[in-house]
Amino acid sequence: MKKIFFLFVLILTGLVLMPGCKKKGDTNNPFIVILGSNPLTWEIDVPYADPGAEAYDITEAGDTVDISSRLETTSNVNVKVAGDYSVKYNVSDEAGNQADTKTRDVNVILTKSFR
Repeated sequence: MKKIFFLFVLILTGLVLMPGCKKKGDTNNPFIVILGSNPLTWEIDVPYADPGAEAYDITEAGDTVDISSRLETTSNVNVKVAGDYSVKYNVSDEAGNQADTKTRDVNVILTKSFR
């Protein structure tokens, strides 16, 4: 019975200490580069075409790799209503490391004069 108890304590101790272990492999977070202006001014009623962004990852070997195809973009830009909007970019690499979210501010403005 003492052996089973000892084994149980040993396993439990290992599980408690495991999260503190250093992660092996790729620990580099990817990074995002916003293309174009930020903030961006856009005319009302003109279809919005975002200049986009690029994403890169630094591998375990130290190489920089383009992972732009993995970018996730969310936008609330409404060109029918003047106001301040945002486009958010995020990405994670194959190892699950997450980049810091980048945001483009978009100011939709009325530039035409109405008479």
